[in-house]
Amino acid sequence: MNFFKDLLLVYKQAFNESLKNLKRNPIFILMPIFYGVLYQVAILAFTNYIAPLLGVLSGFVMPLMISLILSSYYSMLSDLIFYNRISFKNFEGTFTAYFSSIYSVYFIFILVSWLKTLLLNNFIFILIISIVMLILFNPIAESIYIGGEQYQGAFIHSFNFMKENMSLWILPFLLYLILIRLLTFDSFGPLEFILSSSLVDIVLGNFNLIFILNKGTLFTIIAMVLTGIYAVFRGNLFKILNNSTRRKRQFMGEFNDF
Repeated sequence: MNFFKDLLLVYKQAFNESLKNLKRNPIFILMPIFYGVLYQVAILAFTNYIAPLLGVLSGFVMPLMISLILSSYYSMLSDLIFYNRISFKNFEGTFTAYFSSIYSVYFIFILVSWLKTLLLNNFIFILIISIVMLILFNPIAESIYIGGEQYQGAFIHSFNFMKENMSLWILPFLLYLILIRLLTFDSFGPLEFILSSSLVDIVLGNFNLIFILNKGTLFTIIAMVLTGIYAVFRGNLFKILNNSTRRKRQFMGEFNDF
């Protein structure tokens, strides 16, 4: 099977699965808005009121709060991708479901960010390392909530996944970046995204929602809705690629007369 036929087969299946998820659970489109606001408000409150009291310790405590919020969002995504449903029955439990896995990965990203600044002390080198990390560990979120990985296992899983599926995975990501850039004007630049010390919140948008709100509420809502759609597509794409090989997909494609 050539690359383009494989690409069409995989994207078609991921698109159909995502459409099925969102048709049955349209409320998920609003989830990035809810969690995005919660995320930004929590960061602002922590920065203004708690961080000054903790000093250098705030660099370790803030990720605890962020990990709790992302854990709840991951849980919603997991239910949607695996079971095609969203449940609020045990909503409070979602904040701890993936907490330890997210924080363990977040902690490593923080250490790497510090080491980049201390050891390299050169913007070009830091940018190169950041780009490499962005590519190799791009599906770190899916490695956690779909692959069930944590600590170094999440990084190894993400690296192995990208080694096999980089071209198929990166194309939708680049398209998403371009669309978000167009929607949010100069508030969300690819450079800021690349230099981010964490990739665990990519599925939440990873941009400054409060700043964008000043640019226009309509564009903010569109950007967040697009983020929700992309997050679901990412999840389904990861599940398909993670559980198959090109040879296996070739058989599936021929079987389905694709």
